[in-house]
Amino acid sequence: MFETKRLILRGWRPSDMDDLVLMLSDYDVLAPIQPSWIVPGVPEARKIIEYWISRTLFVIVEDKESGGLVGMAMLKIDIPKDADGEVGICLGKKWWGRGLGTEVMEWIVGYGFKGMALRRVSLCVFGFNERAIELYKRIGFAVEGVKREALWFEGKAMDTIWMGILKREYEEKSGVS
Repeated sequence: MFETKRLILRGWRPSDMDDLVLMLSDYDVLAPIQPSWIVPGVPEARKIIEYWISRTLFVIVEDKESGGLVGMAMLKIDIPKDADGEVGICLGKKWWGRGLGTEVMEWIVGYGFKGMALRRVSLCVFGFNERAIELYKRIGFAVEGVKREALWFEGKAMDTIWMGILKREYEEKSGVS
């Protein structure tokens, strides 16, 4: 279990499944992370969550004060020798706008570099998710590539944006080494 100023980050428990399914049943929560999906029914949502759990470092994010489920964060490493992790976060809608995404991203990126000896951390974000893009830039991520009009979302062609941060950039920005 890990803590930030306002959050607890812990391992997944089977008892979290219903809360996660409920969170992913909200279109506004699911669309920014999987815009090609129509909001899944319970069996599909469970399969999605089980897939994420099986392929990633998967943590549950809880509010310290209330103990409520805030969301989840993931760090996936496909080829360990490359020391490149791909990160993703998802927060329930009622927790948006409080700076909690920043806390989660700062923790998971720091954990990737310090706890897992990664050389870089990457992510893919959809062009319509402007709040997330700004968050990632504040953390220190740089745009590394844009796949133009790669996604059809709500009647419009949208870009997918690849971003990354190197360990040395993280250390310079955060003042740690």
